Amino acid sequence: MESVFRNCRLAFAREPIDRAPGPWLACYPIFQEALGSGETTFRALPDYARSVALRRTCIDAAEQAMACATLDDVRVSFIELRTQSVCEAVEDYLGKQKGERILLPDGVTGLRLNLIEHMQNIAPPLMARPPCLLRPGRHIFIDGWMRFFSYTTRGDLTIPLLAIDWLDFHDRLGALPPTRTI
Repeated sequence: MESVFRNCRLAFAREPIDRAPGPWLACYPIFQEALGSGETTFRALPDYARSVALRRTCIDAAEQAMACATLDDVRVSFIELRTQSVCEAVEDYLGKQKGERILLPDGVTGLRLNLIEHMQNIAPPLMARPPCLLRPGRHIFIDGWMRFFSYTTRGDLTIPLLAIDWLDFHDRLGALPPTRTI
């Protein structure tokens, strides 16, 4: 399946790092090979992808600019994979949780057919799509299950995925000076 991910990768964040993938990617075994080709830094992420990661913290809007500067060199990988490849990985993951292989009918559920019937004349707008935030370990998403279902249900050809070196991310946030409270 990993070779499928390499061939299916369609896009990645600007300014990729031209070197061997970092060891931090080992904690993302499901998409590790594909993520290696999209490795970059937090600074290179588009704002809509950066905001997904920052929402996972207790940082308020006023502190985000300082946090972004502190997080600039944190390693991340931002890629888009074919929806079919991501669905296969999700099916394998869910099957392992129950001890069997689960097939998601028609990409996700039978709900997809009902939605398509009701929304045939509605085209999704061309806009930045927030990525599904990957969870380290042998899991799939931290933040992104609903995005995954939305992207597959509306028939997107690709799904954006974001992996972050969470240890470095939280170490750098911990080094920020405490905020003043009045």
